[in-house]
Amino acid sequence: MPDCAYARAAARQPMSGVFVVNDRLPVGQVIEELLLMDSCSEQAEWLGRVLFLPL
Repeated sequence: MPDCAYARAAARQPMSGVFVVNDRLPVGQVIEELLLMDSCSEQAEWLGRVLFLPL
């Protein structure tokens, strides 16, 4: 998924932000990370970006 997201961004195609989550993280930690991102930022900040979690 990240490779496709980077390719879209490089081609300047519209893309929502992508959050990449390590599949070895506990589900509770993933939920906490996503809730933190939601409460501390605006949706528009993530357009065209790829972010790896945990931070």
